[in-house]
Amino acid sequence: MTMKKFPCVYMRGGTSKAVIFHKQDLPEDKEEWKDIFLKVMGSPDIKQIDGMGGTVSSTSKIAVISPSQEEGIDVNYDFYQVDILIPRVDDSGNCGNISSAVGPFAVDEGLVKAVEPVTKVRVLNTNTNKIIEEYVKVKDGKAEVYGKEKIPGVPGTGSGIHMYFENPGGSVTGKIFPTGNKKDIIKTSRNKAIETTIIDCGNPFVFIKAEDIGLKGTELLELNADKDKMKLIEEIRGKAAEKLGFVDFWEKAETESTSIPKVSIISKSQDYLDLDKNKIKKEEMDLCVRAISVGSVHKAYPVTCYVATGAAAKIKGTLVQEIVEIDDENNTVKIGHTSGTGKIEVIIEEEQVKKVGVVRTARRIMDGNIYIK
Repeated sequence: MTMKKFPCVYMRGGTSKAVIFHKQDLPEDKEEWKDIFLKVMGSPDIKQIDGMGGTVSSTSKIAVISPSQEEGIDVNYDFYQVDILIPRVDDSGNCGNISSAVGPFAVDEGLVKAVEPVTKVRVLNTNTNKIIEEYVKVKDGKAEVYGKEKIPGVPGTGSGIHMYFENPGGSVTGKIFPTGNKKDIIKTSRNKAIETTIIDCGNPFVFIKAEDIGLKGTELLELNADKDKMKLIEEIRGKAAEKLGFVDFWEKAETESTSIPKVSIISKSQDYLDLDKNKIKKEEMDLCVRAISVGSVHKAYPVTCYVATGAAAKIKGTLVQEIVEIDDENNTVKIGHTSGTGKIEVIIEEEQVKKVGVVRTARRIMDGNIYIK
């Protein structure tokens, strides 16, 4: 018996990595995709030793790209989060970091006409039915890789890709505040009421104040070892998932809604050391954040979390807006996360999020065929 092989490209987008396929190279029957993607990543296995997965959620991702037939859209982009410990492939939301790889992929693969010095690529993320406009620097007909842009969580520098998420509110649920509230109280099994903001912008997110769950907000990966705190955070996330209708009972979220909603733990600006032991000063940020993604502390901050955080920071009545240190006229929000600091540009009109801009870098790592049993 021979192994199956599929053409693919392995790319970094922002602080994530994904195996990227042309849709035409996969079976027409999408029911076959789940098994293929699990085997591509080597899941379920904590080591993902028999596949391309990197043992953390940010490196266990799949993207499928195809030319778009819609006017004003260049390519369609399907995103899949492959779980590591359970045999689950989640397509309920988008990955903003991998979105940044789609523009360069489309240029290099000839899905859009390469225009120097910058090619505009309009991407439809099919998971959320939202448009992302990307500006990719081009040289000699290919996406530029080298540049001076530095993003936290990625060594060195690269060519900056300016990305704009258009009308990102209600990406999954259809409403930016799907519960109808800017704040929701979640009662835990420990008889404690936790104040949250549940927002759907880029992806659904739950914001929790660090102090309300006994954290400083400066914790790094050591939080993963605090089973009691992580269990509490998962309960809050699960009960938010139940409120949003993703599961019929909150405990099922751990296996049935693993990717969304994600959690952001927020606190006021403060000094801390990042993962590389760099001193991050409170003056460099408007807000301190920590993201929890698929059961673990994220080693940077997901791009869709940037989108949701920026929106929540500019809308009165949210937990984020109440503690963020920014004036009303400023459209740029600076955040401090586990790998450093980053910023978001937010354009809002009467609480309608029109556009959110971030800058990422991306590059092709390898291409060829992936073999699976």
